[in-house]
Amino acid sequence: MKKIIALLLVLLMVLSFAGCGKKNVKLKIINEELGAEQYGIAFRSGDEETCNYIEAAVKELVKNGEYKKIADKYPDVVNSLIFLNEDAKDADGAVDITKAEKRTFIQGIDPEYPPFSYIGDDGKYAGFDVEICKAACDLLGWEHKIFEVNWDQKLIQLDAKECDCIWAGMTILDTMKEAGYVISSPYYDNTQVVVVKDDSDIKTSKDLKGKVVAVQLGTSGEALLNGDLKDLKDSFKELVTCDSFLKCFTELEGGAVDAVFVDYPVAKSYIAGK
Repeated sequence: MKKIIALLLVLLMVLSFAGCGKKNVKLKIINEELGAEQYGIAFRSGDEETCNYIEAAVKELVKNGEYKKIADKYPDVVNSLIFLNEDAKDADGAVDITKAEKRTFIQGIDPEYPPFSYIGDDGKYAGFDVEICKAACDLLGWEHKIFEVNWDQKLIQLDAKECDCIWAGMTILDTMKEAGYVISSPYYDNTQVVVVKDDSDIKTSKDLKGKVVAVQLGTSGEALLNGDLKDLKDSFKELVTCDSFLKCFTELEGGAVDAVFVDYPVAKSYIAGK
């Protein structure tokens, strides 16, 4: 029995040291932007009314200063917010928010996408998009609820009415518009970047030739690598798709991949929190 206990203690110590080593892995963002894009909110086909009410409420948040107040909590986000420019501050909503009928509004999010949507240390949903949506619902008199989507299946879940929108750092894609989804005005300017270990010999995207790269499944990054940046993808040894960006970074830290292709604010937020 003593031998078994001793072996278990040794195993726990090994796992503890392994976990600590993983946390100490330093990462960096390659100074190269790989595709400009914008974030927006997706609603079901024909649901212009809900989109108009949400946009009008957000514009009111911009006017009354609450939008900036929330944005200031997220330094990785605030500098690229479109609604904080002078034209947006003066814009009026398309509808009168006081005429909105009472309802429950379900926001579809990726719960592992800081700083836009995630679960905080207190176990509650947090993030810039979550706070803005909650504040908009408060103005409209709507009950705000959260639904965790599978990001690769997000539009299917939206169509199935499991949620009323997809609002969590979602890139506006032409394919969504062509499919008939109602898309809000863009609210954030984003770009894709490459993240590597701090001691990596990868300096630019050209150095990814022959390397193993990870990307989150169903993201604009994956779409970009299969579209405009297909030549870059074809130079990789392998493109690994993960169901969350956290798994992408875990693979990088563990040495299973050489780089991660991800949204800039997400990369910056993750590295800052290590």
